[in-house]
Amino acid sequence: MAINQILPFGTVPGANVLAPADYQALAARLGGFSAGTAKSKELNTVWRQAAFVAAMIGQYIADKAGQDVLDDGDLAALQAKFVAALAASPALTGTPTAPTPAAADKSTRIATTAFVSGNFPRVYSINALPTQDVGPIIVAECSEVWIWGSSAIHTGYRSPLCGQIAYFPFSKVPYGWMRANGAAASVSAYGALASAIYCGDALNATAPVGYRCTNAADPMNTRSTTGAYIVLPDLRGEFVRGWDDGRGADAGRQLGSSQRASRVIGAVSNPSFPYLSQNGEWRFSTDNGSVSFKVGDAYTEGYDITSGSGSFLAGWSYTTLGTSAALASVRPRNLALFACIKY
Repeated sequence: MAINQILPFGTVPGANVLAPADYQALAARLGGFSAGTAKSKELNTVWRQAAFVAAMIGQYIADKAGQDVLDDGDLAALQAKFVAALAASPALTGTPTAPTPAAADKSTRIATTAFVSGNFPRVYSINALPTQDVGPIIVAECSEVWIWGSSAIHTGYRSPLCGQIAYFPFSKVPYGWMRANGAAASVSAYGALASAIYCGDALNATAPVGYRCTNAADPMNTRSTTGAYIVLPDLRGEFVRGWDDGRGADAGRQLGSSQRASRVIGAVSNPSFPYLSQNGEWRFSTDNGSVSFKVGDAYTEGYDITSGSGSFLAGWSYTTLGTSAALASVRPRNLALFACIKY
C-alpha cells in the first residue's frame, strides 16, 4: 500500500486553534503577522489549514495513483503523481460537462451527450447524404448501413449492395433501387452505381452493359469513356444464365451479353412421307400442312435450328403451317417478377 508523508497538523479534538469565526476576524489573516507577538493558537490555526489541504491531496495521490507521496520537497514528482491520480479512473458524480468535439472527430477526446446524439446513430435521408466521411451512417429509407468510398468515378457514401440485381413481386421501385430496364442513368446523379457497374475504359467500346455514353437517347452510338451516362442492364422478360467465366459450358459469351433461345428438332431417318427438292428448297408434306427448308435463308423468330444429333444447320429457315411454333420452343415454367438494380 502506498504511503503518504504529507501529514495533517492540529486535527485532534480540542486542538489549540482558533474557532472559525475568530480566525475569520483575525486582523493578521489577510496581511500576515508583522512585528509583535503572535499567539500560538493563531499560528496553529494557520498551520493546520495549510497542512489539512496538503495532507488531503497527498492521501488522494497515494490512494488513487498507488504511489508513495514523500516529504522530500520534489515538487515536480508530486505534480506528476497528482496528474496520474486524477487520470486513474475517476468516478464522476453530479452533472460534469466537457467541450463537445466536432461531428467527425475520431480522437480519444471525451464524447459528450451532444456529440453522441449527433453522431450515433447517424441517420440520414437518402436525399441528404453527408458530403464528407463522418463514419458509417444509417440511411433511413433503406434501413441500411452505408460507408464512405472513393473511386475514379465517385467519392462519397454508397450502399454495400450497390450494383446488385434483385427481383420484386410488386411494380413500385423500392427506395434505393432503379429499374433494370437498359436505360442510361446519369453518372453525376448515380455516381456510386456507375462506379460499381462500369465496365472499364478498355471495354467501353464493346461491352453490352455498364458502358458510358454521351446521349441517353442513343447510348449505342455515343459511347465515350467520359460520357455523362452509364447504361444499365435490361432484364425485362429475360431468363438469367450464369456467366461461363472460363468453364466452357457456354464458351465465348461476353459478360452481360444476351443470347437467343434455341429450337430443338428431332433427326429424321427413313422418312415415310413424300418430299420434293427443287432449286435448293426442300419441302416435306405432313398431315397438318408442309414444312420447308431453304439453303441460304436467314433463320426466323430468333431461333437457332439444330438437328437431333446437335449439329448446327446454319442459315436455314423454317415455316410452320397448321402447327403452333411454340410447341417446339424450349421454355420452362416461370414467374414474372420486377427486376431492379441497387444504387
